[in-house]
Amino acid sequence: EGLAAAEKLASVYANWVPRENILTTNLWSSELSKLVANAFLAQRVSSINSISALCEATGADVSEISRAVGKDDRIGKRFLQASVGFGGSCFQKDILNLVYLCETYGLDECATYWNQVILMNNYQKKRFSEKMVAKMFNTATGKKIAILGYAFKKDTGDVRETPSMFVVRDLLQ
Repeated sequence: EGLAAAEKLASVYANWVPRENILTTNLWSSELSKLVANAFLAQRVSSINSISALCEATGADVSEISRAVGKDDRIGKRFLQASVGFGGSCFQKDILNLVYLCETYGLDECATYWNQVILMNNYQKKRFSEKMVAKMFNTATGKKIAILGYAFKKDTGDVRETPSMFVVRDLLQ
């Protein structure tokens, strides 16, 4: 019954989408595909942000590293720009769902791995805030600061879980 329903739905979509672009999977594969896609993108953001810290320590240029690594066809150039960190309503939520599932199934090392992506993102936001304060002679007190680009990505007004929110919080403390 489930396979027949999936095939019927796929045939409806086939009126607009080429058949080879329509995927049918079991329930768990469908759920995990969405979580994993967002987790992989967040992982890329956290990876380049961790490299940005190393670049600052060594004098390397993270944008040069990003450009060089992005030339590798196996990796590609997308999501390789160092930033304050990832935000929005999906990446962290989906990674935390992966962490929960891994823990539920006794895959503690896997849970720790994915949780580290969240920890790296939090580290990057804190590191950014600390760098801002350091550039202001170690205090934000009495300073007027403008936050430009408050949303978590360009061309959106969505500010859910935006890294800017955490930077502002840190500056006010």
